[in-house]
Amino acid sequence: MVQRQLHLLSALRLPTSYPLQLEAEEVAAWLNGYIVMWHPAALWNASQPPQPSNSYDHDTPSAGFIYVLPKGPQLFQPDDWKQRVEMAPAYALEATSDRSETLSRLLSAAHQAGSPPALLEAPADAVRLFFGLGYGYLLLDTLYEASDHVRLLDGAAFWQDVTAAVQSLLEGGDPRPSLRAAAEKLQQAREQIHPQRLVWVECIQLDPQQLQADWPKAFQARLPVCVLTAGSTLERLAEEVPARFATLRSAFPDQLPSYVDICCGAYQEREDSFLPLESQLWNLRLAQETVRRLLGTWSLVYARQRSAYHPLLPGWLQHMGYRHAILWPQPGATLPRVYSTAVHWPAPDGTAVDAFCREPLPAHDPLTFFNLVYHMYQAYTNDAAPTLTLLHQVLPPAPCYEDLLSLSELAPVFGESVPLHRYFTDVVAGDYIGPQAADEFFVDDLDDRVTQQKRPDPISGFAHFWRWRRRLDAVFTLAGLHRSVTPRPTLDDDKLLADLEDLERTVETAGPQRRVLTDETTHAHWARLQEAWAKKLAERLQARSPSQKPGYLLFNPCNYTRRVALELNDVPAPIPVADPVIAAEYEEGRACLVVEVPPFGYAWFPRGVPGTPPPKPRLTLAEGLTVRNEFFECDIDSKTGGIRSFRDLRRRHTRFGQQLVFNPGSRMIARDISVTHCGAALGEITSIGELRNEHDEVLAVFRQRFRAWLGRPVLEIRISWEDIRHPPSGYPWHAYYAARFGWRDERAVLFRGIHGRNEPTSATRPWSGDYLEVRLGNERSFLYTGGLPFLQRHHQRMVDVLLVTEGEEERTFDLLLSTDRDFPMPTAQGWISPAPLVQTDRGPPPWGPSGWLVHIDMPNLLVTSLRPAPPSAGADRAIALRCLETSGFAGTAECRFARDPSRASRIDGLGQPLQPLIVSGDALHVDYSGDELFRILVEWD
Repeated sequence: MVQRQLHLLSALRLPTSYPLQLEAEEVAAWLNGYIVMWHPAALWNASQPPQPSNSYDHDTPSAGFIYVLPKGPQLFQPDDWKQRVEMAPAYALEATSDRSETLSRLLSAAHQAGSPPALLEAPADAVRLFFGLGYGYLLLDTLYEASDHVRLLDGAAFWQDVTAAVQSLLEGGDPRPSLRAAAEKLQQAREQIHPQRLVWVECIQLDPQQLQADWPKAFQARLPVCVLTAGSTLERLAEEVPARFATLRSAFPDQLPSYVDICCGAYQEREDSFLPLESQLWNLRLAQETVRRLLGTWSLVYARQRSAYHPLLPGWLQHMGYRHAILWPQPGATLPRVYSTAVHWPAPDGTAVDAFCREPLPAHDPLTFFNLVYHMYQAYTNDAAPTLTLLHQVLPPAPCYEDLLSLSELAPVFGESVPLHRYFTDVVAGDYIGPQAADEFFVDDLDDRVTQQKRPDPISGFAHFWRWRRRLDAVFTLAGLHRSVTPRPTLDDDKLLADLEDLERTVETAGPQRRVLTDETTHAHWARLQEAWAKKLAERLQARSPSQKPGYLLFNPCNYTRRVALELNDVPAPIPVADPVIAAEYEEGRACLVVEVPPFGYAWFPRGVPGTPPPKPRLTLAEGLTVRNEFFECDIDSKTGGIRSFRDLRRRHTRFGQQLVFNPGSRMIARDISVTHCGAALGEITSIGELRNEHDEVLAVFRQRFRAWLGRPVLEIRISWEDIRHPPSGYPWHAYYAARFGWRDERAVLFRGIHGRNEPTSATRPWSGDYLEVRLGNERSFLYTGGLPFLQRHHQRMVDVLLVTEGEEERTFDLLLSTDRDFPMPTAQGWISPAPLVQTDRGPPPWGPSGWLVHIDMPNLLVTSLRPAPPSAGADRAIALRCLETSGFAGTAECRFARDPSRASRIDGLGQPLQPLIVSGDALHVDYSGDELFRILVEWD
C-alpha cells in the first residue's frame, strides 16, 4: 500500500521575527487546516508528520496524498489542479475558520482515502490529544527556525511513537502512553535549545455584561488561574448566576491554598485616578471586604480593568492589604516603560509591591496562537524568567487554546501554568524601577467620557464629587469628635452612623455623576445628618454653658486652623470683631464674617449684640478695577474682564493673569465691570462680557465674580457661562471653553498636587484635582482647581483649566488663587470642606469661645479621615484617624485629645493592628516617613 503524506498548501508560516497582523478568519483557517491533519484517521499510513508546504511544490499531486488548502488568498496553481488531484488520485479539501467544519471535511477525505472506520470514529477525548501533539510539533519546529538552530528532534523516533499511538487506537487500546512518549521527546528537544522553564499565567476577566459565560477549560481542569473582577461584579455574579458563583467559591477551601488568585482592585470600575484619596481607599476597602465576605479570603493581587495608577499607589495598596499588583498598559493610558515581566515597584515613602508587567495575549484571538512562536522566542531570549500571559474575556477561547491544554496533559513541553502568588515567590523581580514621577502616569478619561460615554458632566462631575467627598468626611469627623468626648455610644448614634455609611455608599457608587450628586433628596439627606451630628457635638460641648445667650457654634472638620468666610441672614444685630471673629460687616440683617476656627475644634460667637455699632472698614476691599485685602491685590482688565494682574503686596510682582478662552480661538471682550460689594469684610467685583471668534460672532456670554475677604489670603473666582451660543464639539482636548492663566516668566517651574504630594511636572496635560503651583525662585503661586482636574499647557507661560467640553451641562465653576503657601494641601482641602454651623441659645463652652478637640502638631500631616471605629475588647469607644504626610519629610508627631486616651495603635486600612503606640496623658507620639499614609486607632475605656 502506498504511504500517504499530508500537506497544508499555503504561503504563510508561523512568524518568528515579528508578529503578523492578518485577518482572524484567515489565520484561524490556516491553524485549523494544519491541526486537523493530526487526526488519527488522517495519520494512518502516513510516512511523515503533516507539513506546511508551498503550492508550487505540488503542482502535480501525488497518489494518496491529502492536501489542505486554507481559506484565504488564492494560491498560484495550475488551472486544472483539481482535475489533477482526481486523476492522481489524491484528496484535497478547503479549511475554514470553523474547526468542526474543517474536521468534517477532512474525515470525508480520509474516508475516501480508505482510512479504517475505527479511526474515523475515534473518541473525541483521544483525538484532542493528537491535536495537542500536532500543535506542539508545529511550535517546536518553528521555534528551531526562530532560534536559527539545527533541528535536534529525533524525528524517526517521534514519528514511531505517533504511529504506535494510531495503531493502538486502531486496535482498541489506549494511545496515551505512546503520545506521552512522543510529547516527552518534544520536551527534550525544546530543552536542548531553551533549558529555561516557560511560565504561563492565565487570567480570566469577568465581564459584568456577560455573567452567564462558562468558565474556561483551565479553570474547570483546576489549573492555576487568576480571576480579575470588580467587587460589584462579584456581588452580581453571586446574586444572578449562583451556579457559576458556587463553582468559583468551591475553589477557595477553608484553611487550604487555592489554585485561583482572586485579583480585585476596586469595588467599582470608575475614574479613580481623578478622584480624592478617601474615595480611592473606599473603593479598595470595599473590594477587599466584598471578596472576604463572598469567598472567605483576601485579595492579595491588585488588578483593574480601568487604569488607576499613580506614584503613591504601592503604599496605598500595602495599606489596604494588597501584596502584589498587575501593571498592564491599557487603551488611552500611559505607564512607565518596563522591560521585565515582574518589577519591584516602590512608593515615595519606601513601601513597595511586586508588580506583574507581562502584557496579556487574548485567548480568543487566533492571531495569539499564530504568533505564539514569536512571543515564546522573545520571552526565552529577553526574560530572566520567560513568561507568557493569556487573558480570557467574554468570547470563548480559540481552538488552539484547547490544543495547548491537551499538550500539557501529555508533558510540559513549553512550561507550565503557575498561580500569580507563587510566581512572585519563584521569580525574582527583574527590575527595580524606583519611585516614579507623576508625569509617567496618565489616563485620558476625559476623551472616554466625552466621545465614548457621551456624558452630560465630563468635567463638572469631578468637581461635584470632590466636594461631596469632603462633605461626607466632615460629617464623619463630627461623629468621630463626638465619639471621642462622649462615653457609651447610644443606639441613636449607631443608627445615624449607619445612615451616614449608607449615604457614603450611595455617593461613592454613583461616582462623578452630576445629576446624582445634585439631587435634592441626596443633599437633604446629607444636610439632615450633618445637622444631627453637629447638634449632638454642640450639646456635649455646651452642657455647662450659660443659657439665654444666643450665638453660633462653628466647627472645623480639618486638622489645621481655618479662617472661614460666612454669609448669614436674619442676624438681629451687628456681630463685634473679637476673637474668634477676624472680620465682620453688617447691613439690614445680613452679616458677612471671617471666623478663625482651631483644628478639629469649634468657635463660638454671638448671634448679634444690640447696641454694637457696625464694624468700620479697615481697608477698601474693592474700588474701580481692583479687589484687595492685606495679602494681595487683583486688577481686572478693563478690555477683557479677566485678571490683568494678581500680585502679592510684599514684592508686588504679578503672579497670574487670566482670560476666558474658546479653543481653538476667541477674543474676550468686557461689556460691564462694576464693584458689586465693598464692605468691612468682603470686596467683590463682577465683570460681564462676551467671547467672539475671528468673524466677530458671539460664541458665549460670561460673568466673572472676584472676591477678597479680609483675613483670608485667597482670591475667589466664580465663572458663569450665561449663554453658550456655540457649544464645543469633537475631541475634548481641542474644542473647549476654559479659564486660561498665564505667568510672567517662562523660566518658572510647574508643580502640581497629586493626592497630597507636591510633584514637579513638565507634562502638556498636568491633571490635578488639588492645585497647580508656579514656582519662580522663592516665589510660589498657586491655582486651586477644586476638583476640576483637566489642565492643558500652552507654550511655556500659560495653562488652561478646562470648563466646558462637548456635552457639558454645568455652567458655573469656582477657582482659587493664592501666593506663597508653605503647605498648599490644607488650602486645597479646606476650600472644598464645609464648616458646619449650629445656631444655639447657649453661651460659649466653659473653657473658652474657641478650642480644639484633637490636635496634631505637625503642619505637614494632613488628616484625610477621622471617624468612629469599632473598639477592641474591653474598650468603650474608639476613633480612627488616617494621616498623609504631604511635604516629603519624615518626623514624629504628637497627637493630643480633649480626653485622655486609654490606648492607641497603628492599624492598616482594613483595621488590622500593626503596632501599639505609647499613650502619655492626653498625648500619643507616632513616627512617620515622608509621603507615608498611615492610620491610628485611639480608644477610651
